[in-house]
This record gives sequence, structure tokens and C-alpha cells, in this order.
Amino acid sequence: MIEDQQRERGNAQPVEAIMAPATCGIVRKVPVRFTHAPRYTRRRLTNWLAGAGMRRNGTSLYIAAIACALAGCATTARPDSAQAQPPRFDPATAPPAPDYAGPTNWASLPSIRDDGDTVPKGVAEPPQLRAPADVFFIHSAVPLRRAVWNAGTSDVWFNGDVGQTTIRNQASAFNGCCAIYAPRYRQMNPAWSSDGSEAALALAYGDILRAFREFRRRVGDRPFILAGHGLGSRLGRMLIEREVDGRPIAAHMVAAYLVGEHIPLDWFGARRDIRHCTTATDTGCVVTWSIWAEGSKAAPSRPAAACNNPISWTTGPTPAPRTAHRGAWMRGGYEFPEPLRAPDAELIEARCGQGGRVYSSSPGERYASFIAPDGSYRALDVQLVYMDLRHNAVDRVAAFLAGQR
Repeated sequence: MIEDQQRERGNAQPVEAIMAPATCGIVRKVPVRFTHAPRYTRRRLTNWLAGAGMRRNGTSLYIAAIACALAGCATTARPDSAQAQPPRFDPATAPPAPDYAGPTNWASLPSIRDDGDTVPKGVAEPPQLRAPADVFFIHSAVPLRRAVWNAGTSDVWFNGDVGQTTIRNQASAFNGCCAIYAPRYRQMNPAWSSDGSEAALALAYGDILRAFREFRRRVGDRPFILAGHGLGSRLGRMLIEREVDGRPIAAHMVAAYLVGEHIPLDWFGARRDIRHCTTATDTGCVVTWSIWAEGSKAAPSRPAAACNNPISWTTGPTPAPRTAHRGAWMRGGYEFPEPLRAPDAELIEARCGQGGRVYSSSPGERYASFIAPDGSYRALDVQLVYMDLRHNAVDRVAAFLAGQR
């Protein structure tokens, strides 16, 4: 674990930064050298290694590629305690519950300049305060730096990782259609799975439920999108089951983008109002996908699962051609983000396949390095189709509003 301490020139020891496997599943070790070793915090070391500090003389070390920050999940020096056997879950030791009445416990709000306002190079930044709809975005799990079941929303490191990864590279895809509301919540630790995980999940859901009710109090009966990735999609699905489906609020939901979540088709059979989207402009329904490399290991045998091709927005096995791909995009860097880049269009073709998976052709060197050992692009479920999602969200909101006239 990287400690905040003074390191003398030439006396720095090798440091290994590891990406939390439960969240990203990707470890890339890159040999680099640096000329000096000033005083580092964890954040400063990550930034320094990613920038001008890399040199070919001095002490040798290995770092995990800062790649996961580009991908919407965080890299961090491995906290040894976070990899230990989890303790028994004790609600008395949980961090304080966040208060959503003010701005403090929101990772993104339309009234505040934040990572949710990010747009690719060449894309005009829309005025969120004049957006015709809203989005309630639930971020995915990021690696935690402490051995705890649930993150604290006052943890500045955790909040920074969330904002500079998932909000910047995923939630921002919705700022073309909507005003973004993304709550901070006591996310469960993605590295732990044991008897306490359901209690930790319930704690996280309680925060999301309270945040969602505050969101609805603020926006009233305006149309809204529910969106999330990974753990955020799991919590979004729970929100639909318990708070949206079968209630008047369902009539105001444009769509739910629950990305990176395995949703059996029979789940929709148990819903009163919410169905599976099957076209690019269906509303009042759920869109879902998870991206895998073409030729990766077959999905495990499960009940048939929902799948939406995030390029063609169809549900069948016919591939969407590369020429239809509007573009992948992501922006890396922490306190010092890399320069804005234009989207990478016509990069992949994709098709729905077994187990609700979307199988993608290789996206090229910049993105292909994010593939997990099992062939999953789970770190890039949104980023590989960032512009496709951006345009589709605009189209669905327009279709919803047209249907209200």
C-alpha cells in the first residue's frame, strides 16, 4: 500500500499499483523509471506516473496502467487490508447516511459545474438547466481504498474516483438530453462477497431510494431516464421493482438504461408496466447490454436474458455494421485530465448473442487493452458506444415528448 511519506532520491522502493479485480478485472504492468521521488499522496503518485514523471533513468518500478481511469473505473494502489477476509457486517459501523437535501451528496447536479458536464471534442455542451428531461444516474462500483463494507460519502478519495471516472465517462453521455442527477451513496465494496454482501447491498439501496425520492421531489412530473452501470444497474433494477413499476411514476419514465446487468427475460413477465425495449425509440422500457469480445468463452447456461444492440438498438443476432457505429469515447486523467479528444467513430461492429451479451469486433489498440481475461469489456460497456448512447437518449426523449402531445 502506498503510504504518504517522504522518499529520498534514489531510495524509493518498487511500488505496484493494482486494479481491483472485482470491478475491472484488468491488470497491466508497465515498466517505467523516474528521476526523482518527491513527497507523494496516492493521488499525486498516480498523476505523476501518468505524466512527465516517467523517465528512463532512476529507480525502477511497475505501475498498473492508468487505463482504468479512462474506462470509468478507478485504479488505486492495492490496499492490502481491502483484500483481506471481510469482517462480519455490522450496521453500527456503517458510515453516516447521506443527506440529499443539499448539494454535498450529489456527484453531479445540473446547477453545479462538475464531471457530468464533460463533452467530447467537437460536441457542443448543452445547457442542462434547459433540458426537457432529467436523468437519475447510479454510478458503478469503484475500488475502495479501505477495508470497509460500504464507502463513506464524505471520503474525498472515493468521491474523486467516482467523479473522474464513472461520472465523467458514463453519466456525461446523458447531458445531451437531460439534466443529470447522480447521487453519492454508500456503495458496497466490490472486492468482497460473503454473508454480509446482501446487508451491504441493502444499505446502498436505502441511500439510492432516498436519493431517488429527493430527485422526484425536485423535478416533479418531468420525464426522466433511469440509468446505471454494474452495481448501479442492479440498484436501478431494484428501484424499478419496488418504487416505479405499477405506480403512477412509471408513466413519466422515458426509459431505463441498465447497462452491465444480466436481466432474464422472465423478469419482465413479472412487471406490470415496464417491458423490454426492442427498437431505438421505444419508451417506458428497459435497455440493457454487456459487451464481450467476439470469440470469447460462451456465456454460462442461464435463463434467456435481455439484450439490446447499442449500435442498432435491435434485439436480434444481426450484426450492426461498423459504418453505423457513432463512436467510442473516454477521457482519462485525475486532477489533470488528458486533453479532450473527438469520438472514435466506425470502430466496431456488434451483435446480440447468447446470454444477453453483445459481441463486439476488436475496437483497436486504444480500447482493446481494456479487455478482461474472460473476454469481457465490462470496463467499457458505455465508453465503446458513448456517442451511440448519447444520440439514442436524445431520440428516446424526443419520442416520449411526441407521445405526450
